[in-house]
Amino acid sequence: MADDFFEDDDPYFLVTDKLDAGEAPQKVYVWAKKQRGRVKDEVLRDQWDEALHYIEAEYPELKLK
Repeated sequence: MADDFFEDDDPYFLVTDKLDAGEAPQKVYVWAKKQRGRVKDEVLRDQWDEALHYIEAEYPELKLK
């Protein structure tokens, strides 16, 4: 499923893959937030933050914050 731009474990790819598969944005957001909480690496935490911000921007009607 991954192309040359994304790695299979990239948080943005994982989030968009779940959304493209039809999972509810609210559920994906909660899942991504849990994933972010488990990560110790600061760079990876930042990547999860970007993925969370993507969901917030794409679905502002959900008021996820």
